[in-house]
Amino acid sequence: MSHESRLPRLQGVTPDGQVINLPLLSELRLEWDASLLPATLVLSPEHLTGASMSLEVGSGEDEADHLTDYGMIVLRPGACNIVDISIETHHLDVEAKNQD
Repeated sequence: MSHESRLPRLQGVTPDGQVINLPLLSELRLEWDASLLPATLVLSPEHLTGASMSLEVGSGEDEADHLTDYGMIVLRPGACNIVDISIETHHLDVEAKNQD
């Protein structure tokens, strides 16, 4: 199954209430001023199984200011209109990332 077929149907809503379809949107990157770490809202992340959405933020750096760890808040649909929320920390696999 391609990642594209796993993406949820997304719609945006403007301040005046207009609904805008957002086809093929897979993530939103949030960048603040230079002193704050960027965050990424990932829709149907490939590295997680099943339907989910994650907010990922770098949380650790080495001596060369490269990210070594990142934190995630993961939302998954649960039973009976409940959303399961988990908070996870993952070590960044630098070798695997460099091979991509």
